[in-house]
Amino acid sequence: MKISALNSRNYNYNTGFRGNRRFVYDKSGNFLYRTTTYFFRDDLNWNAFTKFISNKYKNTDRVNIINHACSNGQESYSLAAKLIQTFGDKAEKFFPIIAKDIDKDNIESARRGRLGIKVDDLFRINHYMQDNVSEYFGKGRAENPDNDLVLIPKTQLKNSVIFSQSDIFDDIKTIPRENTIFMCRNFWQYLTLQKREILADALSKRLDSSCLIVTGDFDYPYADILLQKNGVEGTGIKNVYSKKDKRAGN
Repeated sequence: MKISALNSRNYNYNTGFRGNRRFVYDKSGNFLYRTTTYFFRDDLNWNAFTKFISNKYKNTDRVNIINHACSNGQESYSLAAKLIQTFGDKAEKFFPIIAKDIDKDNIESARRGRLGIKVDDLFRINHYMQDNVSEYFGKGRAENPDNDLVLIPKTQLKNSVIFSQSDIFDDIKTIPRENTIFMCRNFWQYLTLQKREILADALSKRLDSSCLIVTGDFDYPYADILLQKNGVEGTGIKNVYSKKDKRAGN
């Protein structure tokens, strides 16, 4: 997909560090997307979101979590750590989180499990993890000059996420129809209008009212308009949507 043509001399293409803030271009030099990601990205209220799914799935034995456009895994690990913190051993019903990205370098970085951050990011992580970062992550020295340090998921956390390279449009037809949390965040702007419409329509047809669709601020207003056009409504939590439950009279 062609978004815009940027001056490639000003940006790096597939740099040796392969970090989570790359600009990616096609072979003709046309800008495709940026691989930006952060722990506990602040366009989702992670505390409210965790509480919401705790109530929604309290009587459900198994919940599927699929995180498309997972980048190098920081968002997947944010959710996994928050679930472990909230549910303890009962968090197993949400695992493994299936994390996917179309970008090969992102998946390779995620599998290596060395997640570069800035010192400022620690304030946000500590806020959501109640200053227990060391319970979930080890720390390492950053090789990428854009980062200040590296977080390394500990065994329990690392085992809670499975990473693979995939295109969301190839996967739509195989998404579990029930009890699925489908995270498709912060990439809708990179899609053509036709692709956005196809995605919203497919998700609304595939997922029932027991499922959640989670988007991001970067997707607004496209995702919001198209999902609601297809009968998927907001839940009261920013960027979290669900289909109407007709059986409940909603």
